[in-house]
Amino acid sequence: MTSLKVGAVVAIVILGITLGKLSGIHPVLITSPAQDSIGAILMAIVPAMAAYNGFQTLGQLGGEISNPGRNIPRAAILGSLLVISLYVLINWTYFHILGFSRVAQSQYVASDAMVLLIGNSGAKWITVAMIVSAFGSLHANFLTGPRIPFAMARDGHFFAFAKRIHSVFHTPSGAVIFQGCVAILLVLAGTYQELYSFVIFAIWLFLALTAVALIRLRTKEPDLPRPFRVWGYFQIAMM
Repeated sequence: MTSLKVGAVVAIVILGITLGKLSGIHPVLITSPAQDSIGAILMAIVPAMAAYNGFQTLGQLGGEISNPGRNIPRAAILGSLLVISLYVLINWTYFHILGFSRVAQSQYVASDAMVLLIGNSGAKWITVAMIVSAFGSLHANFLTGPRIPFAMARDGHFFAFAKRIHSVFHTPSGAVIFQGCVAILLVLAGTYQELYSFVIFAIWLFLALTAVALIRLRTKEPDLPRPFRVWGYFQIAMM
């Protein structure tokens, strides 16, 4: 799934560079920002936060990674650099093809860019890529999400059934079933847009609380044994 998703992004970038026109890119200077600029920025932050979400889930697999003290930081740094590079390239490609005004007006930027490059068939390929991306995201969430209730149940802080291990596949089957049931209830409870906004808000709220907890623990209990120590913990937490 990951290879297909990365391959789709790279393909769009290559097509944009080879077939696109440079006329779409030019500097834009805003001398008098509108009064609703702050609100627009805050609204734009939500999908941006969703796009960059996921970096923290690597730690949830720590119990199943060999030499986690070495491999988790390496994977987190290299993975983040790769994602940032791909996002910068793909967004540069969109502006390269469509220009600022068309990107601002478009509801389906990737599809519009591909239609402009290779015709209506481009939009169909983008749809296929989005389906693959959705399945990839679903796979990642089912891989990482159940590890939290599983670990909590194993330590006696959650329902005991969540610590069950499948006898054949050796997966946390109880926690997987629990997460699936919660997901079904959430789908029935509201629209996709509502779930999207609530989930992103909740995730980043807990990330903010984690940063606060990091500062507090390092300040109040500096000598507490720690398998992992955050370098420059205060500066990183504030960022």
